[in-house]
Amino acid sequence: MADADTSARAVVEAANELIDVMDAHAMRGSPSQDGGAVLAAVEDGLRQESSSSPAARPDTDNTPFGGATVEKVLAKGATPQASFDSVRKEMETQEKIIVALQRDNEALLKEKKDIASRCKQLEHDFEHLEAKHSLLLSAQQDFATRSSLHATNDSAKIVNLQAQVEDLQTTLETEKRRCALLLQERGDVTRSKSDTPVRTHAGESGPLAEQMRYESKGKDAAAKVRESQRAHDVQKNAIDGLHAEVARLESEKQTAHTRERSLLHEVDSLRGQVRELESALRQKKESIGELIRSCQESSGNVQRLKKQESRIRLLEAALLEKDDFTRHAMEKLRAETKEVCDRYQGTITELQQRLEIPRDDPEQRRRISVLEKENLELRRAIGGGAVSRTAEKAAAVTIADTGAEGSEKAPGGANAAEVIGEPAVKEAAAGQAESSRLHAVIHDLRAELDDQKQQCARLQSRLTGVQAEWDARLAEMKGNFAHQLQALRSSHNGDLSRLEANHQSQLLEVSKAAQANGGDSFVARLSRIVDEKGYDASLVAIGERLRYLEKRCCQKEEEAAYELQETKRIAELEKKLEREKTDVLLERKNTQIKRFQTQLDELLAALSILQSTS
Repeated sequence: MADADTSARAVVEAANELIDVMDAHAMRGSPSQDGGAVLAAVEDGLRQESSSSPAARPDTDNTPFGGATVEKVLAKGATPQASFDSVRKEMETQEKIIVALQRDNEALLKEKKDIASRCKQLEHDFEHLEAKHSLLLSAQQDFATRSSLHATNDSAKIVNLQAQVEDLQTTLETEKRRCALLLQERGDVTRSKSDTPVRTHAGESGPLAEQMRYESKGKDAAAKVRESQRAHDVQKNAIDGLHAEVARLESEKQTAHTRERSLLHEVDSLRGQVRELESALRQKKESIGELIRSCQESSGNVQRLKKQESRIRLLEAALLEKDDFTRHAMEKLRAETKEVCDRYQGTITELQQRLEIPRDDPEQRRRISVLEKENLELRRAIGGGAVSRTAEKAAAVTIADTGAEGSEKAPGGANAAEVIGEPAVKEAAAGQAESSRLHAVIHDLRAELDDQKQQCARLQSRLTGVQAEWDARLAEMKGNFAHQLQALRSSHNGDLSRLEANHQSQLLEVSKAAQANGGDSFVARLSRIVDEKGYDASLVAIGERLRYLEKRCCQKEEEAAYELQETKRIAELEKKLEREKTDVLLERKNTQIKRFQTQLDELLAALSILQSTS
């Protein structure tokens, strides 16, 4: 019995807590009809159970339900287990409903905040557009006032100038008549002078005073004519200037009218665009959810852009590292090549110096010339049969030769006398033997020189052949590399054009969708504000024009970003191709340099062998 009372009290407490929770939700403005129906069903069930035990009615005032249901259940002492299970299930259901309602409330509050922030942004944009519109209206009014003032001023100037022109024309006519009268008077005076006979005799001459008066009158008339002609020229120039001023003012007036007509035409076109946009807005309405989704950025695009940027940075770092390595390798290769060239050049210079030593040695040259002279002398002596003369000449040559060498040892003439006293036959035989020996030495030297020249020619021809083979192989490798590079570039350009077309189409679709969503909602908002506040319809046109310009600016920025990205990608591919090209060229250069070093070593070995044998 005590256990039953305890369980009944627990059920009552749980029901009270459930009622409190539901009251709190009702106070916050999120009531649930299902929860109220469940509570009503629970109370009805408890009332029906309590109606079977009327003895427990006096204690009903202390129940939290305001009735006798719980106390009757307690007085009864035995509540069915099915009722408790149903109450528990209903409580769990109500808790789930409360949790779901809380989630819905949080989502609605978040959506409300997003919409409020978007509305604030739109209001800020609208205020900005209102400011721009006010500036445009003020500028238009100022332009209208200035144009009207300019028109009135121009008309007044034209009237004044026309009046001045008329005055000047009347003055000009007056001056013309005056000039005509003066010319007529001058003609009369001239005719009267010509009619008056000049009499040379004293009795026939008229009074001198009359003649002088006519002459002065004619001079005055001529001066007046010149003055009137000058005034006529001045007035004519002034009239021409006034005509030019009138033409200029008329052209300015026509320009102002043309500008005004163009502005009116532009206003009409803007109004037509506004009407078209209003009709499009009436035909198509977008919801707030679509507006929010259009304003949000795609997370996939953001992640893809981040991955691409990180990849670009990694590729740039790798490319810089590869460039540094290539630069160091090229510097090392240049240094080694220069060292090898210097060594070979030194060897070649040394060999050339060795070949040129006999030509540059003055001692050997002097000795060869002396021997040639002696040989020539001996041949002449033998061919002529004059032994005595030959002996004398040989003795003279010997004396000259020995005198140059031993002049310091024998300053006197005693030794020369002794040499002259030797037998001539011995001197001739000794001279002939020396001459033959010198001829043999000269012949050997010339043969050795010819051999060295032939060896140098062979080495030079071999070196030329090696150089020609090197050039041919290099040209062939360059052609193969250019062909491969052209094939790679063509394939790369095809892939690049295909990717660019695909990306451009996707970008255009996304931009069109975003512009349609944002533009329609913005124009709808602007048209609603115009209808509510009673502004002029031109405000919508100006706003639409500004929105169109902003869209174009955004589109240009997107296109510039896309072009920059594509340029970076193309630059990376070109750098990659250049790097591969540099690697191939370095490898081929290294191979060719090794081959050239081997050939030069062989040539140097051959030269050393020739030098050792000679």
